[in-house]
Amino acid sequence: MTGAGSTTTAVKQNPVRNRQLLDLPNEVLLQILSNLDVCDLLGTSRTSHLLRSLALSPVLQRLRLRQTRAVLPPLLTSPSRPSLTDLIRRRIFLTNTTVVSRKLARNLVAIRLQRRLAARPSPEALVERCVLPPECVPWSVKPPVAPAIVAKKRAVERERVKDGLRRWVGSVWTGEVRNRGEGVRMWEERVGVGRVWKLRRFWERVANGEALAVDR
Repeated sequence: MTGAGSTTTAVKQNPVRNRQLLDLPNEVLLQILSNLDVCDLLGTSRTSHLLRSLALSPVLQRLRLRQTRAVLPPLLTSPSRPSLTDLIRRRIFLTNTTVVSRKLARNLVAIRLQRRLAARPSPEALVERCVLPPECVPWSVKPPVAPAIVAKKRAVERERVKDGLRRWVGSVWTGEVRNRGEGVRMWEERVGVGRVWKLRRFWERVANGEALAVDR
């Protein structure tokens, strides 16, 4: 009882320990939020209505801009900052020449594809080269079948053949194992290997009643 009373008294004497973040003044909360990154500030603003209103307040934005103005100039003038040539080489900063060259490259690729598509072989030639199945040609089947459907059908047929082979191999393997086990058992019975075989034969005869009949 004395310990509980002393604990209660200590809690009453130190109410600061029971304070939460939202119990702090708005000025302190704004100072804390001004030191957060954008992602952290967004996540914190989703925890309560008070923090959301403070995160959207113009006062906080002014504080963040003031801190940015104080921190950004030394970073811009630091020797570790990459040069414009490095940024262009890494394709981080795009110049007008880079943008135009990219558009030109895309146009050249489009022109090449159009020429290749115009000079592509006919379906009959692809069937003769065994690239397409005969079902995809209009004169072979009416209506013609799409190559994707033919490929799906062949994949299903291959899976069926694989399943049949698996079952056949499994049955053959099971038969081989069974025959091998029978051969080993017959050889052990014929040769009479060790005491284990004799004990097993004895208990088999006891189970069948042969040993009791012999004793009688």
